[in-house]
Amino acid sequence: MPSMLPSLPKSFGRLSDVFVSALGSITGVNNRLGLRRVKNSCVILVDGLGHHNLNENSGYAKFLSRATGSKLSTVFPSTTASAITSFATGVLPGQHGIVGYQIWDNRDSASVNLLTGMDSKAVRNWQTHETVSTQAKIAEVKCYSIGPGEYATSSFTKATMPDATFIAAKSIEDRFAEAYKLLNSSQGNLVYVYVPELDQLAHAYGADSDRWRQKLEELDGLTNDFVSRVGNRSGVLLTADHGIIDVDESKHIYLDEFNQDLSGLKFVGGDPRVNFLYFEPDTDLNSVRDALQRSLDSRATVLTKEQVIEAGWYGEVLPNFHGRLPDLFLLASAKSAVYHRGFAKPKSLKMIGQHGGLSPEETAVPLLRFAQYL
Repeated sequence: MPSMLPSLPKSFGRLSDVFVSALGSITGVNNRLGLRRVKNSCVILVDGLGHHNLNENSGYAKFLSRATGSKLSTVFPSTTASAITSFATGVLPGQHGIVGYQIWDNRDSASVNLLTGMDSKAVRNWQTHETVSTQAKIAEVKCYSIGPGEYATSSFTKATMPDATFIAAKSIEDRFAEAYKLLNSSQGNLVYVYVPELDQLAHAYGADSDRWRQKLEELDGLTNDFVSRVGNRSGVLLTADHGIIDVDESKHIYLDEFNQDLSGLKFVGGDPRVNFLYFEPDTDLNSVRDALQRSLDSRATVLTKEQVIEAGWYGEVLPNFHGRLPDLFLLASAKSAVYHRGFAKPKSLKMIGQHGGLSPEETAVPLLRFAQYL
């Protein structure tokens, strides 16, 4: 076993402070980031735009790269389901219950995709914490969520923005136009703009691709125009849920080649950068962990649920969420990804851009301030 666990960044989990502070900058309550008081606030969340991704492509994002801001860290795992739920609730995953991308539900003996597969009728059983949109409603602040139309009625939207008015807008330009209308029309508005395009392109083509850079350049120009129009009437923030690293197919590790070390394996979930391994109840987990670690050597780190909880990666884990966590976590090292082809979808094996782990490239995200927040 490795003698040391990966260390947490000093700003670990602070993504959870962003949206609640934006609300606090309007109400004067729970403004954790100390943002300047404003009448209206807009937070742009760019899926997959890590701090390192932005710095490495500053020539394609001259406006964003020169913006006033700082670096925060997202949550563990650095995956959209957990990160955006923390953004939307103001707490770490151990408290809101969306503990990863894909998990095993022992109650129904079935896998559940917590980003796209929650039962809409039982969504509040999955995400139990009061959201920032609900806090806004209580404070009589109007909360709006602007994104592609396909997310309007999704279970994940219900879990994260239940009391926000959803506005469907197909393109990034359309979303900024809708946000501008809200910021310019009245006071007491909290606006969330979601930009998923960079993450989608990174998965398909990589963050080190012309398509990804062209979309970043487009976003940069549109953000510049938007902020210029807003002027000093409202506060604007831009952040992200996680960063992206590109993984070459030659760096794939296939767990099905280590089946002799995986006695009792029931399901593999999580992400390719942080596998969630679930086992049958009578499995000797310490023996499995040690055997798997010997076989993987330095290519990955294998940790028990208890080690991860004790390390504080999830923050405080509420007792009713312990069962959602895997028996073993497998963190891929360097720029590698781990799959079990008995559980992985063929499409996921073709992904280039990856995230989920604890590397600085995945966990560091920008927090850029514009307009009245300067």
